[in-house]
Amino acid sequence: MKKAILSLLLLGCGSFAFAQTRADYDAAVSRFQHFYNLNQTDSIYSMMSERAHKMLSLDRTKLVFKQVHQYGDLKSYEYMRSDNGLYYYKSVFETTVLTFLVGLDKDNKLETFRLLPYAADTTASNYNITTDKGGRLYGTLTLPLPPTNKKVPVVLLIAGSGPTDRDGNSTMGVSANTYKMIADSLQHAGIACVRYDKRGVAASAAALDNESGLRFEDMVSDADAYIKKMKADGLFSNVYILGHSEGSLVGMLAAEKEHVAGYISVSGIAERADKIMELQIKAQSEEVAAKATVLLDSIRNGYTVENVPEELAALLHKSVQPYLRSWMKYVPGEEIKKVKEPILILQGTTDIQVEVAQAELLKKASPHARLTIIKGMNHILKTAPADRQENMATYKDPALPLSTGLMGAIVGFVK
Repeated sequence: MKKAILSLLLLGCGSFAFAQTRADYDAAVSRFQHFYNLNQTDSIYSMMSERAHKMLSLDRTKLVFKQVHQYGDLKSYEYMRSDNGLYYYKSVFETTVLTFLVGLDKDNKLETFRLLPYAADTTASNYNITTDKGGRLYGTLTLPLPPTNKKVPVVLLIAGSGPTDRDGNSTMGVSANTYKMIADSLQHAGIACVRYDKRGVAASAAALDNESGLRFEDMVSDADAYIKKMKADGLFSNVYILGHSEGSLVGMLAAEKEHVAGYISVSGIAERADKIMELQIKAQSEEVAAKATVLLDSIRNGYTVENVPEELAALLHKSVQPYLRSWMKYVPGEEIKKVKEPILILQGTTDIQVEVAQAELLKKASPHARLTIIKGMNHILKTAPADRQENMATYKDPALPLSTGLMGAIVGFVK
């Protein structure tokens, strides 16, 4: 079993908003150590949540721990840190040292459990800002390996839509670790990376008082604040922006406000957001899309839709409508014309959320931009087939590497 891919159990990788304390996690790890050293896998299985049981059978669990026992007993563990409701422990086995990552559900059952290669990481650190409304945004700065005293280029990575966190994961069913993989790849290419949890998401949840008060311009303001901080720190030779999906427009508008060395759009749209939403819904149901078209038109024209059909409630509920309206004001294909810095546009051919045509429209609007189409890359930047069901399955597979050609294009542009 290779340590580099030692992600043995992935039983949910999201934000935990329960009231557990450090003592609850310590107790859970202690129980795990006790049962593990006695080779009582049945008892470990009983510690796992119902959701975890649905994802992993008892027989599969026994097979996994048979592999883990090649490292011998778990001699000791030491709390390292917590991040976004997940707790990290340095775990000393008889023949190796691993990082034990633990997440508990509301009943203190194991919801997330991973054993990862241990590294005393001194190249990643907190990188936080205070928003214009006084909230706190939490981010991560990853510096190059090997470390250097010289100034290095840095990429600000801006997340896509919804509750997407700094790692590229979401409570809406995405656990692909895409942004973390990008940061890791940049790190080994000698490029720093800053990524952050947006207002209302993961560790930055408290930065959003209520959803109805959020506007698209708030996202742009936050990106702008990060750019200013990065420029003022004196660590970096040049600042680049990489915006993914919805983050493409956020980064575009931020680049208009604050001079940067270059701007990268990944899976970005060229048309208004409501037009793209209609296309995405139509791909799943023409009947629902017909309803959505009417509602989106009303929202864009300043009306509040009180009674949203159940099938569209998650997307168009009342409190999110002001944000959607503020987003619909912008046409990315027009805004990109205002970006004077070097531009790289990246798009995958098997992206079921944003079509290649959108990247081509961005390129047409900005002739000086460099357009790279990556064959077989989907919306989460992994290689995937065009079949919708198989494509969506990749959204929950963090073991999949980034699509071939993606990081070469990004690194080549930055360097």
